[in-house]
Amino acid sequence: MTDLLARLSERDVAAFYRRFAQSIQLACGSDSVAAALLLHWLDGGGQPKAVLAQDLRNLPEIRTYLRSTARAVLLSLKPLPGGVLDGIVPRLRGTIKSNPPGGPYAIRMDGNVDTDLSSRAKAGKSMIVTAAELGALYALDGWTVTSDVVMSATPTATPQQFDVKFERWTCKVSAGYVWAGDADMTVPNPDHGLSGKNAVSPGDTEITIYNKNAIRVENAGMANPFVYETDAWDETDVAVIGPAQVRI
Repeated sequence: MTDLLARLSERDVAAFYRRFAQSIQLACGSDSVAAALLLHWLDGGGQPKAVLAQDLRNLPEIRTYLRSTARAVLLSLKPLPGGVLDGIVPRLRGTIKSNPPGGPYAIRMDGNVDTDLSSRAKAGKSMIVTAAELGALYALDGWTVTSDVVMSATPTATPQQFDVKFERWTCKVSAGYVWAGDADMTVPNPDHGLSGKNAVSPGDTEITIYNKNAIRVENAGMANPFVYETDAWDETDVAVIGPAQVRI
């Protein structure tokens, strides 16, 4: 595919990305997180950006991670990626020391959450981003979900079996906004139908943009990578925080 932004100056590439952000707002709403982050990349000077938890906490990828992975790890039903068993069972056994030894057990856990788009981006493959997916562009690098949990355990009448409660579970999401230099993506063309002299391929409804041009803009001091993070929220999903039983 032809790199249509390669011939443009860094200033004109930055202007194209600004039009791209504005086109996302038109497609997804003026409060689009994807558009806000793209504009912060251009205008924020590399400063961290706060994102409202309500914009991310109910996304399917976050829900699935909390219900199927984070809960399972904390209940010691699933090991960490390196194979180590974490969560409440090793604390009840005493193989992970706690203070006080009998709980309650305060545990912090970070988990990586990928989306379909971030998986494609990390694979370094050419991506096709449909208009319906534009709002997910904030997740090109995936997220880190941090869980701060307090768990309690009460022995049952059955030997080595405990009733477990999540006394508190708070979460926040963070990520780096970084363009992978070897990737490209085909997106709806923000310049389609425009007539200005700087319009890029206005006759095409889609355009392939190469991340190396975004890095050119950064190297020219016209944009900066940054970190964004949500405020913390108290998890209330019963599928996440509901009671359970474990055996040691």
